[in-house]
Amino acid sequence: MAIEVLRCPNCAAPLPPGTRGEVVCEYCRHVLTNVPTATGYRWVAGDERPPDDGLQRVHVDGRTFALLGRIARGDASDVFLARRDKRLTELVVLKALRAREDADLLTNEWRALTALHDSEAQGADFFRRMLPQPVAHGPLTGTGEKTLATVYRWRSGFSYTLDDVARAHPRGVDPRAAVWMWKRALELLGWVHHSGYVHGALTPAHLLVHPRDHGLTFVGWGTCATVREGKLPALSATATDYYADETRARRAATPATDLVTLARSIARVLGGDPARGSVPTSVPAPVAELVIEYAGRRRCEGVVGDAWALKERVAEASRAAFGPDRYVKFTMPA
Repeated sequence: MAIEVLRCPNCAAPLPPGTRGEVVCEYCRHVLTNVPTATGYRWVAGDERPPDDGLQRVHVDGRTFALLGRIARGDASDVFLARRDKRLTELVVLKALRAREDADLLTNEWRALTALHDSEAQGADFFRRMLPQPVAHGPLTGTGEKTLATVYRWRSGFSYTLDDVARAHPRGVDPRAAVWMWKRALELLGWVHHSGYVHGALTPAHLLVHPRDHGLTFVGWGTCATVREGKLPALSATATDYYADETRARRAATPATDLVTLARSIARVLGGDPARGSVPTSVPAPVAELVIEYAGRRRCEGVVGDAWALKERVAEASRAAFGPDRYVKFTMPA
C-alpha cells in the first residue's frame, strides 16, 4: 500500500497525515489550502493564487496581504489598510517601518501588546478586546526593499484620531463629548497601569475614537515602557507640547506621565492649548478646573497616578456641570 506523504508546496516540509481544508505550515508559516484537481487534491500556498485585482501584495511572517491604501503616517512608520490574501479573508491594519533606525520601537510595540494580551489584571477579559489585536510581526517583503512590519486586526468604526477630531472641530467639541472620551481613555489606562505598563505617548495622534459607540482605544505603543523600567525608550518629536518636563528630559515614565499627557490631549479637543494646559472659557467650570489641574502641570511630581480614581472625579465633574449621565450624539464628517 502506498503511503501518502503530504508536503508544503512552499518549503517541502512534511504536513500531518490526513490533513484537509486549510492549514498553516509549521516551518514556513504559509497558509496552505487543499484544492481539488482532475486526479485528486493538491496543496497550494496562500500567495500562489494569482492576483487579479491590481493590488500590491506584501508578505509578513509567511502570510500574504493585499494593500488597500495608506491610512496614516507616523513618525517612523506608514500605516495601511489591507486584507489577508486567502479565501477566508479579513481586514487588517499593516504598520510598515519607514525609518530603519526605529526598528526597536516596532519590536517594543509587538512585545508590549503581546504581554498585555497575556495580562491577568482585573478586567482583562474586557480590556484586552480594546487593544490592537496582533496578527503578524516580522520582515516585510514584496515592496522592493526589506523592512519590518506589524499587522493587527481591523476594528470597524475606530477611524478617527483625536487629531482628526480637533481639526474637524477647531473651536472645540461639545464638552460632554470630551468627557466621555476622557472617561473611556481612563478606564482602559487604569487597566494598562495595573498590568504593569505605561503607554508614554497618549497624544491626539495615538487616541482613536468610535463616535457612534462612544469607544476609545490607544495606538502608537512603540514608545511604551513597563512601570518597573521607569524610562520611555523614545519620544514623539512632533508632539512635545503634550509632554511634561520630566518626560521631555527622559527622566520619568510613571502612570502620572500618562495622566498629564492625556489631559493635554483632552484640552486640545476642547479647543484649548495643550502646551499651557488651558481650555476655553465656554467649558463649564467643574470640567475645566479638572482638565487644568492635570494638563496645566509642567511637572508630574505630586500627581497621583490612579487613572480609575481620576475617572470617578471626571464623572463627578460631569454630573456637577451637566446633570445625570445621558447619551450625547457625536459625529464626524464622512
